[in-house]
Amino acid sequence: MLSSVMSLSLLAACSSGGGTTSPTDSAASNPSPAGTVAPVNPDELTANLTWFGLASQKDFEDRYGQYIKKKFPKLSITYINQTDQQKMEQVIASGTPLDMYLSSAGELREDWLPANMAQELDPLMKTHNVDISPIEPAYLEQVTIDKKHYLLPLSDNKFVMYYNKDIFDRFGVKYPWDGMTWDEALDLSKQLTRNEGGKQYIGLWMSPKHYIRVTQNSSNMVDAATNKATVNNDNWKFIFEKIFYNFTRDPGLQQRANEKWLAHADFNKDFLVGMYVYTSGWMNSADTSLAMNWDIAAVPQFKEYPGLNTQPYATYAGITSTSKNKDAAMEVLKYLISEEYQTIMSKRGVVTPLTTKSVRDAAFTDYPFAKSKNIKALFYGKPAPGRVMTEYDELVIEKAFDEDVVREIAKGKMDVNSALRKAEETSNKLIQEQLTKK
Repeated sequence: MLSSVMSLSLLAACSSGGGTTSPTDSAASNPSPAGTVAPVNPDELTANLTWFGLASQKDFEDRYGQYIKKKFPKLSITYINQTDQQKMEQVIASGTPLDMYLSSAGELREDWLPANMAQELDPLMKTHNVDISPIEPAYLEQVTIDKKHYLLPLSDNKFVMYYNKDIFDRFGVKYPWDGMTWDEALDLSKQLTRNEGGKQYIGLWMSPKHYIRVTQNSSNMVDAATNKATVNNDNWKFIFEKIFYNFTRDPGLQQRANEKWLAHADFNKDFLVGMYVYTSGWMNSADTSLAMNWDIAAVPQFKEYPGLNTQPYATYAGITSTSKNKDAAMEVLKYLISEEYQTIMSKRGVVTPLTTKSVRDAAFTDYPFAKSKNIKALFYGKPAPGRVMTEYDELVIEKAFDEDVVREIAKGKMDVNSALRKAEETSNKLIQEQLTKK
C-alpha cells in the first residue's frame, strides 16, 4: 500500500463536482443509447473524472495523468491512491464519486465485483467504436466473466529470465537463449551451482510467489464454486517437481537456504545467482537494479507446453458502475489502449499488451541499453491462458506456498507430495477463517 496524500474529507470536497459535465461532452452522464456516438474532438471533451488505485500520486501522474491531460486538455482529473487507512470501501462510504480505477485481474474479483462497482464495458465499447482486436487475447481472458469485459489492459509487468554474463563467463557456460526448455535451463544451472572461494554460487532462482502467480500450465488454486483449495493435484505436482524440487537438489544450495533464505539481492547485489526469473520492472531502473553485466532471455518453456510463456501480470483500467461520466471515461480508456499512447509507453519501457509490431518494436528505445540487450525476449512465445482467479488465491500463494512449503523443499526438508498435502490443508484452514469473518 502506498502512502496517502490527502484525507477522505478533502477528497470528498475535491471531488464534489465529479458528476458535473459540460454541454461539449455528448451525454457524459450515462452510457449512450444503442448505436455509436459521433467522433469525439479530444480538445472539446469536458468532464471531471475521479480515479482510484494503488499507484502513488506521483506514479499515476507520470504514467497516465500527464498524457490524459495533454490529449484531453479540458478534462479535470482527480486521483485517489489507496492506502491501509483509505480503502475503496471507505472512499465510497465517504460519498466521493469514483469514475475510473486501476486494477489487477485479481483485484477485480476480490474488490470491485463484490462491491458491485465494476461496469461491464461491452456496451460502451460498441458505442464508442473501441477496437480491442490488437490486444493479445490472454490479457482479456482474465477479466472476461460470463463473456463480459470488465477491464482493459494498459501494460504488462512481463516475466523474463535475467542472467549475469560475468558468472557464465567465469565458469565457461553457454548463455541462456530464447526458446530453451526448463530441462535445458536445469542443465545450465547445474554447471553454475558450486562453492568457490567460500562463495556459494546458485545457477537459477526466482521470486517464488511471483512465478506461482503466472505458471505456464495455468494451474488454479481455489475452486470458485466450493471455496476449497485445489493444489494437491498433478498440475501443481508438475510445477513443484520441475521448478522448486529439481533446481534445489544441490547440497550447497540447500545449506545456504537453511542459513539465509534466497532473495533478489543474491542476484542483483551480491552476484551469487547466475539466472533469475522476475518481472521486466528491473529494466526500468537498470542503473541501480542491475548493477552487473546483464542480459535477458525469455522464460524457459516446458516441453509439455511448447510455445507458452508465463501468464499475463498486467495492470488494467476500468469504469465504475456508479460513474456519471461513463462516456468521457470510455474515451479516456480508448486512448489508453491506442497505438498512440501505447507507443509512448513502449519507448519508456512499459511492456505493451498490444500485438501491434510497431508498438512492440518501440520497446525500451528511450533507454541507451536497448540496442545491446535482447529486448525481443519480452515478446517471445505466447502468454499462457490466465488461470481461474478467486479472492482467496493470495492466501494460497503467500502463506501456504511461498512462506512455507516452497522453503521446506528448497531446504531439503520436504518432498513434493508432502508439501502439496500440507499446502492444501493450510490453504483450506486460511480460507475458512476468511469465510467466517464475512
